[in-house]
Amino acid sequence: MVITEEGLKERLYKNHELLSKKAPGLLQVMSAVSLPFSVNVSDGKVDADMGGGPIYGGDAYTICLRQVEAFEEKPVRMFPDLIRTKEGLSEDIIAHRFTRELLERTGEKIEALPLNRTRHIPLLLMVGLGFGFHLEMLLDRFEVQNLILLDVPAFFRLSLYTLDWERVINYFSKPGRSLNLIVHDKLILEQDLDGAFSDLLKVIQQINPGLFYWGYYFEHLQYNPPMRIMDWFNRSPAFQEIFHGFFDDELWSLRWTLEKFEKKIPLYYPKKKVSEDAVAFVLGAGPSLDYALEKIKEYRDRAVIFSCGSTISALKKAGIVPDFHVEIERTKYTYDTLVEVGRDFLKQTRLIANNPLWTECFKLFKKGYMFLKLNDTGALLLEPTGSPIIWHTGPTVTAAGVALAAEFGFKEIYLFGVDLGSKDPSRHHSSLSNYYDPESMLSKARVEFEIPMSGNFGGEVYTNSWFAITKYAIEQTIKKKGVKVYNTSDGVKIEGAVPLPIEFFKLEGSFDKEKAIRDIEENFDTRYLKMIKPGEVLRKLSMDFETLAEKVKSYPKRFSPSLYDTIHSFLILPSEVVSFKNPLLYNLLYHNMHQWSQTALGYALSLEEEEKRRGFMQFFWDMFYRFLKTANREIQRLLEDFG
Repeated sequence: MVITEEGLKERLYKNHELLSKKAPGLLQVMSAVSLPFSVNVSDGKVDADMGGGPIYGGDAYTICLRQVEAFEEKPVRMFPDLIRTKEGLSEDIIAHRFTRELLERTGEKIEALPLNRTRHIPLLLMVGLGFGFHLEMLLDRFEVQNLILLDVPAFFRLSLYTLDWERVINYFSKPGRSLNLIVHDKLILEQDLDGAFSDLLKVIQQINPGLFYWGYYFEHLQYNPPMRIMDWFNRSPAFQEIFHGFFDDELWSLRWTLEKFEKKIPLYYPKKKVSEDAVAFVLGAGPSLDYALEKIKEYRDRAVIFSCGSTISALKKAGIVPDFHVEIERTKYTYDTLVEVGRDFLKQTRLIANNPLWTECFKLFKKGYMFLKLNDTGALLLEPTGSPIIWHTGPTVTAAGVALAAEFGFKEIYLFGVDLGSKDPSRHHSSLSNYYDPESMLSKARVEFEIPMSGNFGGEVYTNSWFAITKYAIEQTIKKKGVKVYNTSDGVKIEGAVPLPIEFFKLEGSFDKEKAIRDIEENFDTRYLKMIKPGEVLRKLSMDFETLAEKVKSYPKRFSPSLYDTIHSFLILPSEVVSFKNPLLYNLLYHNMHQWSQTALGYALSLEEEEKRRGFMQFFWDMFYRFLKTANREIQRLLEDFG
């Protein structure tokens, strides 16, 4: 391809004219770059220089062509083929029954046809546009149905000189296609990976993560510093949680939250913070709690103590009554393990728990308060009353302890027994906890640590995925709340927390502890009882389920069995759920919608014959329809009980 300066000027003019009318915001991003650069044409070749020499080594078009040919020879999938298992699926759980039915149709290993046979890319994640020659080459060679493009403004603006933006916009304007552009500098400068790729996460959720799973990856430019997108996929708890959960879990949350109305459990409405000099102890049940107990006893009158989960069994044996006890698990198992601790001991303290906690737990304590859990259906019921959803309170309870202490205004927080792992994997909890009591339910729990991580005081500590995500959650609280956290625990290193060996622990100042406790308690009340009418909410929810079911029932007629239409149907499903503007509906459905889309689309992509694909998609949409009807019967039961 011969490139001329006249051709570049003509393309630049046409793109300016087009984008000023159809995408002025995009043009503004390109035009706002202040870094000096030059576009150079020599011997029919084009390159750009931003002060560090030619970006493409003298010939951008040839570089792009080689990249596309390499991709065509060996396309890069975002993820490996999918393996699902029926192991652990219970007939008592609605979502599990339908998952089993789907897997019996698809099999447990799902493997899409190779791209050289289909020539069809369901979704392409492209890093770097630059001049954009590669994009047009890919559109010439493949059906690219959905495109997500990540770039930084300095390189992205090069496309003004060479890319046929009119063709690109028209191409992706066709129904069933989508174009998402994520262009900003934080993609390579932001140290927080979830911060850098927060826009990508939103796009993934909008498109349908199940479709994204079968997408392809094309890296055009390697930046300095690098765009660490593959690190994000591997490390981000926010991304990994997309496919977790199921309908029944959210249904239970909604039911348990509705039960709180009758019990009149006070809900968190922030109006008071503790004093600037107040100190909090957050206690976990890690092995290092044992050597910290004497220090905790010595200073218990000079700090507000938050015990977390199973820690309370060790505290009882040590004779330490916490000021607040924190719980977050929703099943009856939590209630049963608390009863083992002893009602007389529990009645000496206060419970703070998230809204879906097993309701009977609250009566075990002197007082009980609740806060709203992130990404929770019951929380979405109560959030409109003005109670904030508190972030980073899971997946394990010590994350909630730290997040609550920070939320209440403590500027100085000390961690004891928040090990989140162990140097010796066989010794996973405090020796005083009920994990080592053969009469306790906790003793039957299997705790495995298989992931090595850096230790708080050096060396290597072993942990698991749940504690690794908890570490991330605590780090986010420290960063976003700006609190000073000291970690005395001999476990996993928590970034942002100051390692503090227990022998050096000492509190110098003092504050009015009882006033701090009162200040915390004054933030809870029952105003939500007068603000939410469960019957109205549930009737609307039931109607939306019914309407959505009828929409899904029509899918086999709306969409042909072609690959294009099949992908389109999975693309449009989340948007139809969102169109109801009912957060309860979305939260009840999105887990299984994502999981089943992932499985069903992968299987549909494995079928070469359209008639086989037609038969499978008719089965799938019928299954989804029956699931929605079954789910609505559960909403009707809620209406009978709480309406």
